[in-house]
Amino acid sequence: MELFRYPIELLWLLAGFAALVFFYFRARAASARAARELMDDSRLSLLSGEKALSRKRIRDRLYLAALAFLAAAAGGPQWGMEMSPLADLNGSLVVAVDTSFSMGAKDIKPSRIENAKLLLNSIADKFQDYRLGIIAFSGDAYVQCPLTTDSDAVKYFLSYLAPGILPVPGTDLSSAITAAERMLGGYSGQKVLVLITDGEDLAGKVDEALNSAAAANLKIFTVGVGKMEGELIPVADQAGNTTGYKKDETGKTVVTRLDEATLLRIAQKTGAEYIRYGGDPDAAAEEIRSTVGRIAMSKTKGFGRAAYKNRYQIPLFLALLLFLIEFMFMEKGFAAPPFLKKFLSRFRKAPAAALLAALALSALQPRAAGAASAESLARRGNSAYARKDFPKSYEYYSKALEKSPKNKKMVFNRGAAYYRMEDYGKAAGEFEEAAKNPKLKSAADYNAGNAYFKNSELPKAIAKYREAILAAPNNQNAKYNLQKALEQQKQNQCNNKNNKQDQKKKDQQQKPDNKSGGTDQDKKDQADSKKQEEQKKKEAARQAADKLLELMKEKEKSSANKDMMNARFTNQPRKKDPASGKDW
Repeated sequence: MELFRYPIELLWLLAGFAALVFFYFRARAASARAARELMDDSRLSLLSGEKALSRKRIRDRLYLAALAFLAAAAGGPQWGMEMSPLADLNGSLVVAVDTSFSMGAKDIKPSRIENAKLLLNSIADKFQDYRLGIIAFSGDAYVQCPLTTDSDAVKYFLSYLAPGILPVPGTDLSSAITAAERMLGGYSGQKVLVLITDGEDLAGKVDEALNSAAAANLKIFTVGVGKMEGELIPVADQAGNTTGYKKDETGKTVVTRLDEATLLRIAQKTGAEYIRYGGDPDAAAEEIRSTVGRIAMSKTKGFGRAAYKNRYQIPLFLALLLFLIEFMFMEKGFAAPPFLKKFLSRFRKAPAAALLAALALSALQPRAAGAASAESLARRGNSAYARKDFPKSYEYYSKALEKSPKNKKMVFNRGAAYYRMEDYGKAAGEFEEAAKNPKLKSAADYNAGNAYFKNSELPKAIAKYREAILAAPNNQNAKYNLQKALEQQKQNQCNNKNNKQDQKKKDQQQKPDNKSGGTDQDKKDQADSKKQEEQKKKEAARQAADKLLELMKEKEKSSANKDMMNARFTNQPRKKDPASGKDW
């Protein structure tokens, strides 16, 4: 327990007060010594008056005691616990981005999904005082980024949004609304969902989700991306090259259009507004900000943080009372009430009691002073981190760690500073050290995995992501990044294999002929071998061409497009919507 909130400042005040008391008594002694040199004690007592001297001493001591209580009040005395209200944010806002194949349409350049990402980036800049989260949805919805006040984290996760990112194709607006309602359920205050989509609801289950959202007081602002005229949906290969256009079950080319009627109905149902995206992400984000502001979002409040009760009023009241008594206590005397006379008689016997008590309390608080100093350094580090002055934040965190060596939170914060300075090796080491604290293990392992991933150490990154998931099975970010790391590792292995094969062929081509020896039979064998190899290559090329032609024919006849090479979840089977059979 820290008895004083500002122990360092209190020590300085008490040091000044002690110096004042020292000089006061020294001046009194010098004055008495000078008076005794001029006359003897009997004449001195008759001249000055014993009662007048006594009252003057009491006034001086009342004044000194009042100063001592003022110093104690300035130190911020605190004891007892209370739950302090939190009102630091304006609200919680979730942005749901449509990642169905129709968002790859290019009626708004460069594409609908790219414009949605630009808009989301601008929203992150405009809503710095809000909790922000991201949901990606197509035939189903997934949390891409949990609610956070870190706009940099939001921007990091939005970079991975792409058409076909999710395992279930199609467009189900109800899944996004339900996921957002569940995501915001643990927060009080106003709740807002910004739905960025082309509005094509292929599932047709949005009405039930809207009723639930309206009952939960969830405001849904819809943003329409696309054009009413319609556009073809490109189908791309792994390299991003367009290989054709989306076809429906009957073999007809699909044309995707902006469905404003559905989006307008969603906004009106929940008491919000529909915004049509015109190609300027900053203007659209500003319009969303002003529109949300007109709804007058209430501040989120809670009572989840314990804090010590401030008790500065008690010593401050005593100081003012003593100043008042000192002012009323004339050197020639005054008619004091009986209870005050009794108090003053006791005070005369113990003139420095208040001073000694204050000094004793401050002497008992060396550990509290050190702890507060560490907390003060940590707060300065947090401020520097918020200003993106990461070297300075690392310096403050290191100093705080020196004051409190067992504080793993400071180790975690140092790792975050290293990460922002792009020193990923040291960041991973700090996060691994912080993971020794069970409360920090999941977050620390997750961040260590990110550092190893950035440092191109995929095996270590995969191991850390798995540890983070074991520590917190609901850590969706760790699951997502684990999938990404596994895919990257697989891609690297394929690239390494291809590089080895290319190098082997290159070495064979550069191998010199043996002109110094060998027989005609050897040369004939080499020629035959080379001829056979060329024939095999021609045969393989012919078979590959036949196979490609057959695949192209099969693709034209197919009732559904099975080319999912651009999807991230390649290890999960894709399912069509059972109700509509539409997967765009």
